[in-house]
Amino acid sequence: MSSTVYLDIFMGDEEQHKLDETAFIATSNFLANNAAIYGLPSDPLQLSLEQQEMLREIDRSHALRFMPAEALCVGRLVFELNSEASLKKTTTNFAALCTGEKGKCKNARNKDLYYLGCPIHRIVRDFVAQGGDVTRGDGSGGESIYGGKFNDEKDGLKIKMRRGTLAMANSGKNTNSSQFFVVLTDDEMQLAKLNGKYVAFGELKAGVEVLDKLNKVAGDVDGKPLYQCGSADAGRGLQTESCKMTRNKWCSVQDPVV
Repeated sequence: MSSTVYLDIFMGDEEQHKLDETAFIATSNFLANNAAIYGLPSDPLQLSLEQQEMLREIDRSHALRFMPAEALCVGRLVFELNSEASLKKTTTNFAALCTGEKGKCKNARNKDLYYLGCPIHRIVRDFVAQGGDVTRGDGSGGESIYGGKFNDEKDGLKIKMRRGTLAMANSGKNTNSSQFFVVLTDDEMQLAKLNGKYVAFGELKAGVEVLDKLNKVAGDVDGKPLYQCGSADAGRGLQTESCKMTRNKWCSVQDPVV
C-alpha cells in the first residue's frame, strides 16, 4: 500500500513578516480603542487612503499597517511514496521525518528528527530543490531515523527521474540521511546527472505550482535561494489542501489536518 506525505512550503523573510504582523495588530488595537473618538472605522481594512494618513498623524508612536501580513506559506507539496518493499527503509525514514514521531536526533540531541521548520537550503534553477538538513539546516548535516546515515536501496537507483521525483540527497554511495531533493526539470541532460546516483522513492501528487515558485527563487552558483525557504509544516495523509495546520506560524490558522 502506498503512503502519502506532505510538506507545506514557506518562502520569504520571517523577521519582516513578524514586523508586519506586529504593526497590523497595533493598528487594529488602536482603532478598536479609539475609532469612535476620531470618527474612523474600527477595521483597518475599511480605512480610505485619506483616513490612513489621518491616523498616521494621530499616532506617530507606532509603525502602522493597514493590511494583514502576507502569508509566507506558498503551498503544499504532496508526495506519493513508492510502495515497493525494496524501498521500505527509505520511505519509512522520510515519512517519520514528516511526522516527527521519532523524537530527537541521536547525534544532535537538541534537534528534532522532524522536517517542521527545516530550510530548503539549495535551489538550482531547472534542476533541483534540496532540503531536509535537520541538524544544521545548511546542507552540511542531516540525520536519518536510524541514527546517522544508511545505505542506498538499490531499486531506488534504477528509477528514472522526472520533474516532481522525490529522492534522497547524498554525499556519495551509501550516505543517505534526512536530506532530500525534488526534481524541477524534465530536461534529459539534467536528469542524466541524477539517474543512478541517488535513490528515488516518491513522486509529486499535488503542488506543481509550488515547484514553479521554488524554481523562480533559485540562487546563484551555490544554489542559495533568493529568499528564505523551508518547510512550514509536514505530515502524513491524503489531505491536499495547503497551509491548514493550527501549529503553523507562517500560515493562516484554519481547521487542523487529521
